Amino acid sequence: MTVATFINKAKRLEKDEKLEEAAKAYSDILSRYPQNVKAREALQTLRNRLKNIDEPPADMVKKIRADLQSGNLTRAASTCAAQLNSYRKSHFLWQTLGECHLLRDSLNEAATCLNKALELNSQDADTYVLLGNVFAKLDQRSNAIALLRKALQLDAKHLRGLNDLGNRLLADGQTGEALDYLQRAAEVAPENAIVLYNYAAALRETGQIATAKQMYQRAIEQQPDLKPAHYNLGQLYVLDGENTSAVQCFENANKIGQACDRSLSAKLHAQAHLNDWSWIEEYQKNKRQIGLQGTSCQPFQLLSMEDNPDLLRVRTQANATDTFTPHPAPTRTPPTKRPQRLRIGYFSSDFHSHATMHLMGGLFAAHDKHRFEVFAYSYGPNIADDSRAQVRNHVDHFIEASAMSDDALIQRAHRDKLDIAIDLKGYTGGNRCGLFSAQLAPLQVSYLGYPGTMGSQVFDYLIGDWQVCPAGSERYFDEHLIRMPHSYQVNDNKRPISEHAISRRENGLPEEGFVFCCFNNSYKITPAEFDIWMRLLTQVPGSVLWLLETSSASMANLRREAQARGVDATRLVFAPRIDQPQHLARHTLADLFLDTFVVNAHTTASDALWAGLPMLTLAGKQFAARVGASLLSSVGLPELISTTEAEYETLALELAQNPAMLERFRSRLQQNRPVAPLFDTRGFTRDLEAGFDLIHARWRHGLLPDHIDITKTADPAQRSASAA
Repeated sequence: MTVATFINKAKRLEKDEKLEEAAKAYSDILSRYPQNVKAREALQTLRNRLKNIDEPPADMVKKIRADLQSGNLTRAASTCAAQLNSYRKSHFLWQTLGECHLLRDSLNEAATCLNKALELNSQDADTYVLLGNVFAKLDQRSNAIALLRKALQLDAKHLRGLNDLGNRLLADGQTGEALDYLQRAAEVAPENAIVLYNYAAALRETGQIATAKQMYQRAIEQQPDLKPAHYNLGQLYVLDGENTSAVQCFENANKIGQACDRSLSAKLHAQAHLNDWSWIEEYQKNKRQIGLQGTSCQPFQLLSMEDNPDLLRVRTQANATDTFTPHPAPTRTPPTKRPQRLRIGYFSSDFHSHATMHLMGGLFAAHDKHRFEVFAYSYGPNIADDSRAQVRNHVDHFIEASAMSDDALIQRAHRDKLDIAIDLKGYTGGNRCGLFSAQLAPLQVSYLGYPGTMGSQVFDYLIGDWQVCPAGSERYFDEHLIRMPHSYQVNDNKRPISEHAISRRENGLPEEGFVFCCFNNSYKITPAEFDIWMRLLTQVPGSVLWLLETSSASMANLRREAQARGVDATRLVFAPRIDQPQHLARHTLADLFLDTFVVNAHTTASDALWAGLPMLTLAGKQFAARVGASLLSSVGLPELISTTEAEYETLALELAQNPAMLERFRSRLQQNRPVAPLFDTRGFTRDLEAGFDLIHARWRHGLLPDHIDITKTADPAQRSASAA
């Protein structure tokens, strides 16, 4: 092979922009032919070029950027790699190749390229933002946030930096700081739909619902096909009780792109709140795939659609996969003996006047502080009211966690060395149950907030009883069951009932005539109950149905449904929402509480029984459909538990037509109330503590979780006295 051939080969490499390979080729020629002038001159020119040029030509940069923006990542990455043969010191090429790897989730390769880019230029905000996103995907949240902060130190108005840092902080639970960055992003780009959407999310998390709605609406104006904006706007309408608007938003979301089970289930649930029962037919058409074949759905929304605990569990498991992500957790070695005080932590956003605290308030006071050290982690709004004060005054440690990031709250729980962590929210609104992925304690328990399985073995135990979780129901739960000896539901036997004189007239009720009552949320009412209720009104002259006041649309729909069944709409009376002591007192104006079927009354049922109003229930299959049976059994009125719709209707009619029979039940309820297990707060607490002791003992002895049956103690007086 001649020297000319070697020179031509080197020139071709140079023409192909493989400059370093060309330089090596010229050097090889000179090692063989040291006197060759052409090779020496070409090498010198090439070295000068390499010395002065670090970046590829402008047309090549333009080509790579076009491929990146069009989503042709393979070609963009290939071109970058080829160009790096000639431009090893190109910050642009290393950064762009890193971005390609990031977009393809090749995270280690992305980190390598972006770190090389930072070596070449440590003052480029874009590179820090991209590397921050790499660490975010690697779930190294603190590193991701630090890199994004560095980007903003270099460029305080860097749009992607502001947006991504805000999102990272929001995901980490640092809502206040997240709001600041996302607001700044919206100021930089007031017409950017994605930025407005993210800003709206931060506003929502900080409780600024009205402004959040406006931002979602602005995002939709800028980008009408932004599906998540329609969905989340609908969720805000639900929060405000504007379910008609919510339905429209969910329908809009479902029309964009591929149909979304999450939007559909939200729409059906909003329709249920409106008592627009067209949801039932649509649900029946979609029941075999909703929450199963497409996107996961919020389990709480599916709870009221069908009494099918097998199906509910599978759907909940699908949602749990999205909710609970692997998280590093410390290893705890079980102690050889029980500590003097077990450290138990309750996690909730509802440590204020809320249905959960109406039930649980007395529990915190009743805990045996010689044997248990009680922590309350409050990650909800800081509402200073009597319920919050009650909790604060009766726990050993009250942790204000609303401003804590997930990592910070997890670290706090780990520092507190809890023995048992109890989630009081489940899949209800405002939950942060994903925290439990980090193993907040060696034993994790789901209780009270959500009446069903969490669909994940993140939780070791779920607290139930033999009514809500009868023999054979174990297959409906991913958790092991702690079965309480009486009702699973705690009650506060010091809840005040107003002594202010009230009358039927001032509550819109007839002075004479039978008052059927149901203060359940409107979404629980379906045609199955309503048909029976209307037949009862028809057969009991002068009777009325007393319901809880909801939206005007819901009340109009119920009145229309009554008329369609031949019942005068004025026989439906709606009770406005009032404070708890007065609400409890007005139960005395009613004659019989009628429960709903698929989702029973929960706190609402205990309200009625505590106020002395007998309740009729129908025991179904799922946990939520058996709560009424649990409460009635625990208060000594098992005869008011029906097992079929026909039995429910027959018994309701008999009670309405037989005043003496109804009075016997009312009198028995009044007699039982001071001594019944349902309202024995101390006794319940001792049983719960026994359950905690049993599961902790299993853990200490190296045994895996198993179903626990807390033995009944025969003498309620002894149970109460033992806690004194």
